[in-house]
Amino acid sequence: MLVGNSKDGTITTFDLSGDELTPLAVSEVGAPGLPLTVDPARDLVFAGTSDPFGVVVLQLHRSSGRTTVIGRTDAPGSPVYLKLSADGSRLFWASYHQGVGGVFAVADDGSLSPVGETISYPNLHSVVVSADGAFAYYVSLHDDLIAQYAVSADEGLRPLDPPTVAAPAGSGPRHLIFSSDQSSVYVNTEYSGEVLHYRRDAESGQLTFVSAQTCIPTDRGLKHSRFGADPRAEQLIWGADLHLDASETRLYCSERTRATITALDIASNGVLGGVTAHSDVVAQPRGFAVLPNGDLLVASELDRVVGQYRPDADSALTLIETFPAGLGAYWIEIIER
Repeated sequence: MLVGNSKDGTITTFDLSGDELTPLAVSEVGAPGLPLTVDPARDLVFAGTSDPFGVVVLQLHRSSGRTTVIGRTDAPGSPVYLKLSADGSRLFWASYHQGVGGVFAVADDGSLSPVGETISYPNLHSVVVSADGAFAYYVSLHDDLIAQYAVSADEGLRPLDPPTVAAPAGSGPRHLIFSSDQSSVYVNTEYSGEVLHYRRDAESGQLTFVSAQTCIPTDRGLKHSRFGADPRAEQLIWGADLHLDASETRLYCSERTRATITALDIASNGVLGGVTAHSDVVAQPRGFAVLPNGDLLVASELDRVVGQYRPDADSALTLIETFPAGLGAYWIEIIER
């Protein structure tokens, strides 16, 4: 596991053997930011940086867990989200503060070159690409929409018709993930604390809204948030991240103001079910991951720690152990042996 520490400009590496998590190394990237994506076939790590704007390419050394910088490429904005295509040939990026996104071609040595024009929507927060590399989807938190694109090898991103699909007004869509069969897309919302479910047509790439489900505790005194608010000061909803478990029968969502992770049932057809558990976790859990053994690794943006949690039958979480991490830990990537 690689943990990107956004304020330290470092990556902390852990090893998971069975159920035991072991810290391995801390590596310097040399710049803050650090959304991560990984090419395990070439042991390449791509890290977004905010000062200066760009993407750092690192080599992962599996024996030690260390990473070393081997290249860097400027970007038109500060990447807050990176996603590599399944074949490792394209790197998709989204910049929240500059409201732009785009695609880099990835050479064999990991060096990057832009493909096509940048796209622009206010406060782009995340991007995913289909398994076949043919379609990409970007979330605009400010405009409550998902922008949908066909991916061209030469032209980069070409808008579908229609070019966007709506999220509920004022919900603040943030991160999105695919089901393994690519037929469903799930989006969590920062301001309303929901999960949105969209059906995806594999041929056209079009998304169609299906339903929404609350995915935060409703008894913690949190109110609906809005753009530009201070959620901790005003006691507002502050949704962060979402992930499916390996069986795809459970979906987890993190909320930062009250430091919780909520579990939802997922039906066999991908439809959202009800809440099964709310769990208290480390402070301000912006990023987390479901580990291969089913545990959750949750990063605290505030306390320089990550926590390892084990779910019970209802996916209520029990803390196993905490481990040191850097300041602003918020991104976790898993690399299988």
